[in-house]
Amino acid sequence: MELRHLRYFCAVADHGSLSEAGRQLHVSQSAISEQIADLEHEVGGALLNRSSGRARLTPHGQLFLAEARKTLLAADRAIEITNRSLLGQVGSLNIGFFLWGAGGFFARIIRDYRKLHPDIKLSLYEMRTPEQMEALTSGKIDVAFARPLEPPFDRTLRAELLYRDPVVVALPRDHSLAGKRITIEALTAERFVLCDRQMTPGLFDGIVALCSAAGFSPNIVNTSGNWSGVLTLVESGEGVALVPSGVRYLCPPGVVISPLVSQKLYMGLTVAWNPENEGPILRDFLRLVRENKDRIQRTNGN
Repeated sequence: MELRHLRYFCAVADHGSLSEAGRQLHVSQSAISEQIADLEHEVGGALLNRSSGRARLTPHGQLFLAEARKTLLAADRAIEITNRSLLGQVGSLNIGFFLWGAGGFFARIIRDYRKLHPDIKLSLYEMRTPEQMEALTSGKIDVAFARPLEPPFDRTLRAELLYRDPVVVALPRDHSLAGKRITIEALTAERFVLCDRQMTPGLFDGIVALCSAAGFSPNIVNTSGNWSGVLTLVESGEGVALVPSGVRYLCPPGVVISPLVSQKLYMGLTVAWNPENEGPILRDFLRLVRENKDRIQRTNGN
């Protein structure tokens, strides 16, 4: 059954005649008559009584009219929602993030986007960068705030650098260097706690290279699979740690963050997405992030 049949039938019921329905729909009376005849043949009975010169609904036609109006309303609603979806006005957006990396700006971006697009359903997923890359590839999330892309994901995903997160020193609060500006040479005799290389290979290798350039190899006494674990080890007196400055959002009371001077070791924070899944909703979100890039960099000290 075609929607056109239903529209023609409802028009006849509204205007009382085939001729008036045809004028309102800008089609011929014969076309209306043919469509109604096809409809009656399909339902298996008469829907209109034409004997009086006017088109009056039969009892079956009255029942059919109520259901036809519901169907047309549902169809119109479906078309409206689809059109709005194509324009990026309704739908959903799944966002991946890691708290300490996006803590300085993430909440504000989300609030701003909700105000601009109240009909978009946002789902937020806290996950580490490797998990974000897998989720972007599988389509579980649409966009991620993550570390820069590494192989093999740099071949299939896209990313834009938002800011560079400087590496700082995490020390026990009672350490003699706590609160001071620290050079890498000042850490020559220190015990080091690092995040596992498999989690942050770029930073792990960068720290080793930085120490090597200063004339020593870091005495790595322990590692952890996450930054909370690294900070707990530091607080326990296991050693000092070189960490991205964003980790300060996770700092326990017994840990102090001090700047590392005369070095160029950073970890980037990017917004990443899968170009195969890019649509109007994602493009609007990326546009908002780009418009706020200067403010994001100021917030994070770049």
